[in-house]
Amino acid sequence: MARNLRKIAGFIAGVFIILFVLSVLFDGGRWVEKGYVADRDARIAGITIEEPGLIDVLNVGDSVCNISLTPMELFRGYGFTAYNMGRDLQKPIESYYYIKTALQKQPVKVILWEAHNLFRDENIFDFGGRVLSEFLKYHIPFIKYHYIWKNWLEGPGIRKYFKGYLVNEAVKPYTGGEYYYWPDKEIYPIHGREQMLFKFVLRYCKKKGIKLVLYSGASSFCYDIRMHNAVAKLAEECGVEYLDANYDVDVVKIDWEKDTFDGGDHLNLFGARKMTKYLGDYLAAECDLTDHRDDPAYRSWEELWTAYERELEEMKGTSYPLLEQERKTTSERHK
Repeated sequence: MARNLRKIAGFIAGVFIILFVLSVLFDGGRWVEKGYVADRDARIAGITIEEPGLIDVLNVGDSVCNISLTPMELFRGYGFTAYNMGRDLQKPIESYYYIKTALQKQPVKVILWEAHNLFRDENIFDFGGRVLSEFLKYHIPFIKYHYIWKNWLEGPGIRKYFKGYLVNEAVKPYTGGEYYYWPDKEIYPIHGREQMLFKFVLRYCKKKGIKLVLYSGASSFCYDIRMHNAVAKLAEECGVEYLDANYDVDVVKIDWEKDTFDGGDHLNLFGARKMTKYLGDYLAAECDLTDHRDDPAYRSWEELWTAYERELEEMKGTSYPLLEQERKTTSERHK
């Protein structure tokens, strides 16, 4: 019996050693700048190789979050250092583990939580499976980045991230008209599991001395007044502040003819600049952040601005999905 237990223990130990070695080899931070990490994971991998001690603000949420904040322009305009950790279809449990990952090296003071992912309800089995999956991915990076070997064979991607932001200058207007209907008092439900996770993260942030702020990015497809009412109610219950760019559309000044790349669902660079100013004005007025623009310790941010401007010039009128499709089409023509 004892011999069998030793064999089992040895086997388990061997498995963990192998997973540890593979996690070192398949570490996302090692490969993200080389273009081998998938777009959906690139931002979380990127935060792990940021210079420690410099990030004051985190931006978390799903794809509406991705395009609501450009950290380089927040730094240029206000001197605040932020990182965009948005991810397509990001769930609240993912937001939690992304925050934990960032806090390993960064003295975050404010977390901006884009609220759309609070409406991504899952049944109890999917929810339980995702909680377990994200726990394992956080502790065993190989599980998260195991696919990288395929990208080694297929070649690197071409996308460039600037503190998590991906430049997109394509334009496709929204023509649907008004999408917030006043004064509707109906509330779109935020389900219990999502509320529970948000409150869990809020408690975690309070223990760390971090201010958590809810906001809604401008999106004519993702939001309506019922969702505004639901988030406003949750914010009031939890004692957190809530900003809604759709509710404050006259302040943000989104031009739906020019500021969206997919007909009103997501903002392009021009819309992101307006959202960044909207959030930046709030951070400047309410969050007691330090302007780092004259601090030598943040010289790397100033130096990155040159590369960012060059990227803006190269991306004029287009987006990475369009460029990747063009590259694929060109490659197929030459076969």
